[in-house]
Amino acid sequence: MVETKNQLSRIIENYKLMAPYYDDGANTMAARISDFVTRSNLLHSLSNLQIKSILDAGGGSGQWAVFLAEQGYDVTIMDASPDLLELAQNKILEKNLSIRIIEGNIEQTPFEKNTFDMVFAEGGVISLTPNPNKMLREFNRVLKSGGYIWIDYLNLVGWTLLQTDIKNKLQLIKKEEADLAFNDAGLTFRLFMSKKIRYMLYEAGFLDLKEFGNGILTHPMMKDEELTGINFEKIAEAELKFSRNYNSTGAAFHIQVLAQKIIY
Repeated sequence: MVETKNQLSRIIENYKLMAPYYDDGANTMAARISDFVTRSNLLHSLSNLQIKSILDAGGGSGQWAVFLAEQGYDVTIMDASPDLLELAQNKILEKNLSIRIIEGNIEQTPFEKNTFDMVFAEGGVISLTPNPNKMLREFNRVLKSGGYIWIDYLNLVGWTLLQTDIKNKLQLIKKEEADLAFNDAGLTFRLFMSKKIRYMLYEAGFLDLKEFGNGILTHPMMKDEELTGINFEKIAEAELKFSRNYNSTGAAFHIQVLAQKIIY
C-alpha cells in the first residue's frame, strides 16, 4: 500500500503536467468505444433508480459530471487536482450547466452525512486513490440511506491476460491486488481481483448489485492503428453485449460496479 500523503501529492503533480493534453486520450477509437459502453450501461442502470443528487468523486476534467448534468441530475464534482478542475470549469461554462466544483481529497470530504443519492467514481478512481477502503467508507457516510455508488476499477485478471510473459502471468494470477507503475514519476495504479472488490464493498457497507465488463475485445491502451479497418458501430455494440454477459465480465480490462448502501 502506498503512503497516502505522498501518493496524493504525486497525483496532483502528475495531473498538473498532464492537464494540457489530458482530454486527448478520450478521442481515440478505443476510448470512444469504452465511453459508449459506459454511457449505455450507466443510463440503463440509472433509469431504474430514484436518484436526484450525484457526487462525481475524482471527476477530473468533468467529462462525466457534464454528461450526468445533461441528463438532469444535480451534480457536484470533486477532485484533488486544481488543474483538472479548471478543465471541468471550462466544459461547464461552455455547456451553460450548473455543477458545483469542489477541490479536495475524496477520502475526506466536507459534506454532511446523508447528502447524496449516488456517488459516481468512474475512470479507475478506486485504483488510483491512496486508501481505497477509507474512500469507500467516506462514500457510505455521505450517501443517503439506500443510496448507490458506481465505481470502476482496473481488473487484475484482464491485465494478466494482456501480459506476454508466462512467468509474469503466473505471479499475477496468485494475487488479490497488484500495483502498476503508471509512469516514471511514481504514480501507481492498483489492480484488483473481483472477489477483493466485493469484499471491500461489503466491509464498507455496500451490496454489489451489478457488474459490467468494459474492454473485452478492445482496451483503452490500444492505438488507433491497431483498430484500422474496424467498424466502430459493430465493435462498440459487440463490446456492449459482452459487457453485460456475466461469463465474459471477468476478462475485461476494467470492471464497473453498481452497489447499494446496505440498510441495517
